[in-house]
Amino acid sequence: MGLTAALIGGVSGTSIHMMTNAMRKVPLSRQPWLHVTYFFAGMWAGNVYVGVERNLVDDINQLRQDRGMPPMVGTNAWIRYSATENESN
Repeated sequence: MGLTAALIGGVSGTSIHMMTNAMRKVPLSRQPWLHVTYFFAGMWAGNVYVGVERNLVDDINQLRQDRGMPPMVGTNAWIRYSATENESN
């Protein structure tokens, strides 16, 4: 998940810079060092988003446990909503 989020964030960051150049009607390749800067900033933001989302799900499950409700359940594809057997011990 980390690599996928980083790549999506990096492509999004570079796309944002190219879109701003297009809206200002300047060449898309103007200031190419910003393409790289926004790529790495997007990668960082993508990785931070994964951590924030995981913490939110953990907080929601804690609130649900306090109220006597079952934890959120979902697929194991992206985010595991409940702790796996190894993590719970």
